[in-house]
This record gives sequence, structure tokens and C-alpha cells, in this order.
Amino acid sequence: MNNELSSLDIGTLPDVVHLVEEVQRTRAPRVLRRDGKDVAVLMPLAPHTVRRAAGPAPRRSMPTAADRAAFRAAAGSWSDVDTETFVEELYERRRIATRPPIEL
Repeated sequence: MNNELSSLDIGTLPDVVHLVEEVQRTRAPRVLRRDGKDVAVLMPLAPHTVRRAAGPAPRRSMPTAADRAAFRAAAGSWSDVDTETFVEELYERRRIATRPPIEL
């Protein structure tokens, strides 16, 4: 399913531009009606909303010295773990039935 919204240039529709400017200024959504029936909602985008291509999220801030120290301190912290035993125990715990089986 395509989650992209199609866009519409409203530059040549002065009545719509006026309504959009009001919604942007008041930050309040408006219900659009035709013949007494609600047909659409016009709502402002959140200030931080940016439409961009899919990809990694942008960095919010640079790591601090404490962040870097914590990262370095974690290096090698699992070096004494027997991974074969860990994996066996993990799968064994997953096989333990603590809930009744689901019947479809």
C-alpha cells in the first residue's frame, strides 16, 4: 500500500490559499463540508514534519563525551559469555510453554 499523499498546488486557488493560511496561523484543523456533509479535514502539519525520501533518521544531536565514554566502556563487556551455551539456553527458554496453545 502506498503511504505517500498526493500533492495539489493551490497557488492559483486564492480562496483555498486564504483558508490554508488561516489553518497555519491558528494551528487549528478545519472540517470541510459540502451540502451539509463532512467531506475532508484540513489540518496543519506539525512544525517538525518534513516529507523526505525513506532512509535513516537524521541525527538529533552530537554525542557527548559521556556518551562516547559509555560506548567505549561497553566494548568487550560480553567477552566472557559462552555464546554457545547462551544460545542453547535462549532457545530452551523459548520452548517452555507458559501459555496455553492458540487454537484457530
